[in-house]
Amino acid sequence: MKSRFTIESLEMAISGIHAGLWSWDLETDQQFWSDYFIKMLEYDADEVEPGYRFFTEVLVHPDDVNTVSEAIKAQFESRIPYKVEVRLKTKNSGYKYFECSGTAKFRNDKPVHMVGVVTDIHERRTLKEKFIKNDALLKEAGRLAKIGVWELDIAGMKLSWSSEIYAFREISETEMPNVQSVLNLYKPWSRPIMEEALDKACRYGTPFDLELGMESAKGKDIWVRTIGNAIFKDEKPVKLYGVMQDVTEHKQAEEKLRVIFQYSTDAHLLLDENGILDCNQAAVNMLRCKDKSELLSLHPATFSPEYQPDGKRSADKSREMDKLAYESGFARFEWIHKKRDGEDFPVEVTLSPVHINSKKVLLVVWHDITHRKRAEEVIRRNEAMLAESQQLTHSGSWESDLVTGQNYWSDEAFRIFGLEPQSTGPETELFYHMIHPEDLPLYKMHIKNAINHLSPASFDLRIVMQDGSTKFIHAIGKPFCDNAGQVVKLYGAIMDIDAQKKTEQELIKAKEAAEMAAVAKSQFLSTMSHEIRTPMNAVIGFIHLLLQQDPKPEQMQYLNIIKFSAENLLVLLNDILDFSKIEAGKVEFEEVDFNMLSILENIRSGSLQRAQEKGIQLKLMVDSDLNINLIGDPVRLGQILTNLVSNAIKFTDSGKVIISASIAKQQKNTCTIDFKVEDTGIGIAPDKLESIFESFTQGSSDTTRKYGGSGLGLTITKRLLELQNSTINVRSEIAKGSEFYFSLNFLISHKQQKVQTEKLLTSTNDLKGTKLLIVEDNMINIFLMKNFMKQWQIDFQVAENGLIAYEMVQKEDFDIVLMDLQMPEMDGYEATAKIRQLPDKKYAELPIIALTASAMLDIKDVAFQVGMNDFVSKPFSPNELYTKIATNRKKSKVH
Repeated sequence: MKSRFTIESLEMAISGIHAGLWSWDLETDQQFWSDYFIKMLEYDADEVEPGYRFFTEVLVHPDDVNTVSEAIKAQFESRIPYKVEVRLKTKNSGYKYFECSGTAKFRNDKPVHMVGVVTDIHERRTLKEKFIKNDALLKEAGRLAKIGVWELDIAGMKLSWSSEIYAFREISETEMPNVQSVLNLYKPWSRPIMEEALDKACRYGTPFDLELGMESAKGKDIWVRTIGNAIFKDEKPVKLYGVMQDVTEHKQAEEKLRVIFQYSTDAHLLLDENGILDCNQAAVNMLRCKDKSELLSLHPATFSPEYQPDGKRSADKSREMDKLAYESGFARFEWIHKKRDGEDFPVEVTLSPVHINSKKVLLVVWHDITHRKRAEEVIRRNEAMLAESQQLTHSGSWESDLVTGQNYWSDEAFRIFGLEPQSTGPETELFYHMIHPEDLPLYKMHIKNAINHLSPASFDLRIVMQDGSTKFIHAIGKPFCDNAGQVVKLYGAIMDIDAQKKTEQELIKAKEAAEMAAVAKSQFLSTMSHEIRTPMNAVIGFIHLLLQQDPKPEQMQYLNIIKFSAENLLVLLNDILDFSKIEAGKVEFEEVDFNMLSILENIRSGSLQRAQEKGIQLKLMVDSDLNINLIGDPVRLGQILTNLVSNAIKFTDSGKVIISASIAKQQKNTCTIDFKVEDTGIGIAPDKLESIFESFTQGSSDTTRKYGGSGLGLTITKRLLELQNSTINVRSEIAKGSEFYFSLNFLISHKQQKVQTEKLLTSTNDLKGTKLLIVEDNMINIFLMKNFMKQWQIDFQVAENGLIAYEMVQKEDFDIVLMDLQMPEMDGYEATAKIRQLPDKKYAELPIIALTASAMLDIKDVAFQVGMNDFVSKPFSPNELYTKIATNRKKSKVH
């Protein structure tokens, strides 16, 4: 029969071994703790609450809770016996060590009950403390060195080893190793070696020490050093034992060092007091030795010049560096070495003391820094050039780090602001105070646009110097973005443009002064023109009247001389006024239909009398195809050719002057014509060919005294041609003559052109009965025009100013009005404008002809703007005035 023990009898049995009982009903989660268990913890029964929660949360040391829970879990899930050593909190003695063990009962693979004992092992742990310390140190050493012990019971082929071997083989300590599974982890090449070593140890007792490659249980490649020996009994092996060490890192380090040493582009050498022990191929290549044996045969001093750049002898400095490396364990410095062919080159040297076969030597690494030194020299030179160029151009560079808020300025940037250069620029807020208050919003606007819209900036602003003065600078800036597209920096340049700005201001003042001078000049010309033309008008007008009254022969001669002088004076005056128009850019070119042949014939006819008076021929040589209708400005063309023909006649005392023209190129709508005026006159010196086109310049002072003239004719001609995209050219020889030639482009007119020829007044009946109002304040001009009106049988009245004229046109019907422009009370412009504003249609159609002696450049335009129909400049020729009156009267009659 089975015997049964009571709880009391069990407690009595185990109390002698200092153990307590516990029982855990897993279905109800109820626990029972024996009295002795509670007594071991120094508590009273009412001070404890038997249960897993109280046990783990109150009694078990926090660092041991996980040990308990993992052991319980292993019991429940893997049925591993529950046995742990943990620290439990006693009431009076603090934490003490106890061994807790137990076994679970399972029903349908589910744990339903668990019982166990708690043993006081504190004294045993205390006794073993010294041993544990020593064992811990040994284990720590084994862990650090990755060394573990192993043992193989040959009879049962039972293999056991320490936790260190479990660790580096990546095997759980819960697994029991066996020989076959371990051998399977060796590499195919290394397993036969290990098997042979085990066999020899068992057969002959041969010890072994092997480093072999294998895999861990998780497939990781490792290197393991295995040392083993056999124990024999009765000449039979009974046990194998030894140590295993994970030498993977050592093997990898060896391989890395081998690769680095052999394949590095840096030179590696091993040196001792006798010379070079070893080197890699890079050292052979760097020093340009034939091979490694040549390099090893030479002393290290062979590869250094006698002196280093700091002036020290290489031998002395080398000893200093070696000593420093041995003392500090490391040394790095720059050195000049010498190749076998004698070429010096810079290297960065690293000295590291190492042990080779228990002997201390130096591992020397040379890194060739030739390219770095060259780059540093280029950078240094570029920085020097940049600094110099910034000084010369008064420009500085800047950078603002938006992340750190730090600003950086070049030295010249500081100098522009009148500051001493520093390593960093001023803070942003301080910089704001350096900007002129009126320009600060502009600066902030550009900064905002650069950050928000990535807009580059380029603008002028003023800065305030330390002495309170202001300076103009030009700022340029650009944003810099990181990989995320965020603006992290602003950079750019500033330029000192203070002198430039002051020059600009001076130029503006000078320009304004020049413009005022031009206005004054224009006003002066207008005034002088009016003052000169007014009496000239009377002189020329009365000469015409006298010439029409059958003067005596000697009077006729005097009158012709006066007429010639007056007309020359008028030409001079017109030249000056035309030149002023050209200078002011007020010249406009008409686009009217004209016949080219008629223009050329008229020019010849107008100059023929002067040529005949000098006894020279004036010829016109043109092709028949020049009888062509074109579109252009016949007046300006006539002015150009007349100037050239007049000069040719003036400077030719005998021989001839030829006017020639020919079509150079003709297309459907355009035509290019070549013009030439040649003479057999005095000619022009080669060194004067360019200067003759300058203002107020002639070939020589003798020419001016002998032939007269203003020296403006050719200048006007040249400018008029340039304004039409053409050029005047000249060929000349002294005493043989000159040729002036040019080309002009015209549009072809497809209208039928009526040939008009100017004729002298032979009849005065055309204007008979015309009712005309003369608006003029100058009594001489009034008297002159009265005489012409009487000759032409015109019915006229006179108004002394514009206001009287305005009133008179409303009282009587006039066929035409001759309106002076400059008058008291009301000038001709205002009077015309007021007349045009009168309600009756007849006032809008009334012909009004402007009469003026003014030289204002835009006078004609203004006259037409206010409503005048035509324009006559004083002094006028009777023929011109008659034609203007007749033409405008005829238009009026048509309407």
